[in-house]
Amino acid sequence: MWILILIVLAVVVYFVVSQASSSNQPSKASSQNYTNQVDYSNLEVSLDTSASNSYGCDYRRLRDLLAEGKWREADEETNNMILRVTNYNSVEDFATPITAKHTPCEDICTIDRLWLKYSNGRFGLSVQRRILLGIREDAIFILLRLPSERKGNYYEEMKKEMELESNFNNLIEWYAPYDDGSSGLKSYNDITFSIQAPYGHLPTANPAGGYPGLRENKINNLIVLNLLKRLSDCGIAL
Repeated sequence: MWILILIVLAVVVYFVVSQASSSNQPSKASSQNYTNQVDYSNLEVSLDTSASNSYGCDYRRLRDLLAEGKWREADEETNNMILRVTNYNSVEDFATPITAKHTPCEDICTIDRLWLKYSNGRFGLSVQRRILLGIREDAIFILLRLPSERKGNYYEEMKKEMELESNFNNLIEWYAPYDDGSSGLKSYNDITFSIQAPYGHLPTANPAGGYPGLRENKINNLIVLNLLKRLSDCGIAL
């Protein structure tokens, strides 16, 4: 009888301890150290790439804006550079997987390294990419896959995409609460253009007035997602 009681007590204690231990373990996404403990202030960045020269791009202005901590102006300049190197006149044209492929690897590397250097690893496409892949390793594929590439139940797959996108937007704080208790993408003017902004908050690669066609000048994260895919295709990572 006593042996049975001891066994029951042991099981109960084990269950309580295991539950407490698991509750103290942060989720993969929330516990990641995005700083990577790397000093990027001395990162070397080449501003003279053959791809840039062919399109007449000059990254000195972007460098100077970032060096001066003019984060909003630097974000706007980043968008201008992306449009120039892809040879597109409208950011609306750029926000597609096809046109994203036209971003030269040399240029996307230069843009990323400039943001990394002058934010000391706080901002940059590489930072955003690491945050996104920290949520799920195949996140980029899932969020940018074609309808024909969805396997299984359609509604479950759509729910997976929405939850993944929501987690990413929350981590980089691109969501803003609404009066009704819900939340949605911030307008461009509500972005935090400061070095105190969360990791991965910048760049947005959005036009200053917001993305064309979206109400209240909401930012469009599709642009950044396509850039992150291009970053992966180019083999560029932290």
